[in-house]
Amino acid sequence: MEASTHHAHMFDPVRSRINRQVDALDREYRQLSINEIARRADDLRHLGASHGFDTVGRLAGALNDAVSRDGRAAMIHVYLESLREATWVDPRDIRAGELLMAMVSVRLAS
Repeated sequence: MEASTHHAHMFDPVRSRINRQVDALDREYRQLSINEIARRADDLRHLGASHGFDTVGRLAGALNDAVSRDGRAAMIHVYLESLREATWVDPRDIRAGELLMAMVSVRLAS
């Protein structure tokens, strides 16, 4: 990524909002109810999807599904780290989003 592109991404308000929400969830999820974790994941899914961050939306949806299915046994931290990475994927680069999703699948299977 070129320096000017990276600089522009740093100040993108949607990326910043997603990252703030992911950071807050990462700090707090151990004290939150499963329903609250799922609600916040769903908020992230809606935020990503409504602003063209499809990879963020898909990962947040997968986190919601995992928490709903597995409760605290879900690999929440792996999803949160992957959501941080997804904010840096150019929403127009479908291949990059697919590659990140494949990497997340490998992480979760390990």
